[in-house]
Amino acid sequence: MRVMVLKEYNKPLVLEEREKPEPAEGEVVMKVSHCGICGTDLKISTGKLSSIVTIPYVPGHEIVGSIDAVGKNIRGIKEGDTGIAYFYIPCGECELCRNGSENVCYSIERLGFERDGGFSEYVRMPAYSFCGYTGKIAGEKLSVLPDAVATSYHAIKNRAALRIGQTVLIVGTGGLGIHAVQIAGLMGAEVIAADIKPGALDMAKTYGARDTFDPDSVDPLEAVMDCTSGKGADIVIDNVGTDDTLRWSLPSLKRGGTLVMVGYDPVNPVNVYPLGVHYNEWSIRGARVSTKQELLEVIDLVESGMIDPVVKKVIPLEAVNEGLDEIREGKHIGRIVLKIE
Repeated sequence: MRVMVLKEYNKPLVLEEREKPEPAEGEVVMKVSHCGICGTDLKISTGKLSSIVTIPYVPGHEIVGSIDAVGKNIRGIKEGDTGIAYFYIPCGECELCRNGSENVCYSIERLGFERDGGFSEYVRMPAYSFCGYTGKIAGEKLSVLPDAVATSYHAIKNRAALRIGQTVLIVGTGGLGIHAVQIAGLMGAEVIAADIKPGALDMAKTYGARDTFDPDSVDPLEAVMDCTSGKGADIVIDNVGTDDTLRWSLPSLKRGGTLVMVGYDPVNPVNVYPLGVHYNEWSIRGARVSTKQELLEVIDLVESGMIDPVVKKVIPLEAVNEGLDEIREGKHIGRIVLKIE
């Protein structure tokens, strides 16, 4: 089988031929049809997450395809079934898994991180990871659900606990944020979108954002206050997570508001003004992908037409380095997806 392998940081991925994997007991092998390229893949390829990956390895965690082989002692999954990979592999036994927080399991492993991922013709995974779907939606759109869509869903529904009628500020409306705009609107929020790319703001408007602004062109804090009659936003979803954005996204909250950090800079720390957090009782929460149940809910929402996964370009497996370069250059709003013939 063909795989794209990261052998050296800051070097192009290399095409290799490998033996097709065989499923062990309790496992399945998926024939990959599509795999999304995420900004995290760029962080990994440049060595910014070297503490959690071991090279050489195969990236790719937004995986969709069909079951090619089924291991022993598996029920309810058969060859030919189409589905999406829940790329987090929790232990299922620790207290976090038992209380519904499997996405922060103490022993978590992930396809495309600790295990080889979907920049490949085939991927081996636990049967638990398989999430079936009807096949009515194009594979390139479904491939971005495990991260680009489900992460925003988890951040807004679970971590922010959004209520109808609240105001949500989405900072960064790219591959993640454009889905956060849709989900917040779907859940009854008034949405404000901030991005430095005019095209991203136009798309946010198309998907329901009430107000938009470019934080490089206006005073971002003043812009938020103008949009909220001086009170601030109930919720901020920061998909960038740098010191530059936190400097104004956190004070954009109204008193008692919640900021959810989805994006992050793995190298440079951020500064938080503790007096403001204290006086205003602001909450700062992290958001890490989703649970499997939330991914299944996202699949249902997409198949019912309530969320539109935004894919801007589809390229072949061998062009993955081109895709990573385009993400680095910020050429596209929405995901780039590999189609694996």
